Amino acid sequence: MTGPVRFRAKGLPLTIRRLAAALVLALAAVAVLALRTGDRVRDRPDQQVASESGATPSAADVHYARMMVTHHEQAVRMSRTLIAKGAVPERIRLIAEFIIHDQQREIDRTNDWLAAWSQPPAAPAGGGAEHGMLTAAQLAELDRADAGPAPAVFLRLMIEHHRGAIAMSRSLLDRPGGNAYLRSLAKHVINEQTAENDAMAALLRA
Repeated sequence: MTGPVRFRAKGLPLTIRRLAAALVLALAAVAVLALRTGDRVRDRPDQQVASESGATPSAADVHYARMMVTHHEQAVRMSRTLIAKGAVPERIRLIAEFIIHDQQREIDRTNDWLAAWSQPPAAPAGGGAEHGMLTAAQLAELDRADAGPAPAVFLRLMIEHHRGAIAMSRSLLDRPGGNAYLRSLAKHVINEQTAENDAMAALLRA
């Protein structure tokens, strides 16, 4: 296929339009709840976050927390890059905005969790593709994309990015026991990002 991919609601099959519309409504509702929850979390002292987080974290728990912060930061960066290009189709823009709000909330709370357990913060993202991170070359592809093809590039890369987070979260849940907060976070990542991938894949196929 050549030329920029264009997304027009009128040209989408009815089932895809319904799926996209349902996702937009669901994401909007979750975004409001997430923002309210995030405000409450930031108002709590670190000690309270720790006391609500369950068992003392293992090295694997801390590694997951730090990697997920770094991973989320990359998704937020990608979403802001897309929105800054302007003229983004509404359904794709709403997904990008939701990713910014939801994943920034999780970054803030997980950083609070790390601080509560006296753990070092996450390291800045590197240029490799370990732990489901996109490479510097992939990020540059989105950076360089003009407004026309950028939404398709964003969808393709974000689907791959989400798959990395889902794989990390499943690996954590495969371990017996573990910290309650991180297990809850891992379940949320799997559920939320699987739903987002389904919607983004439908938009990309269209």
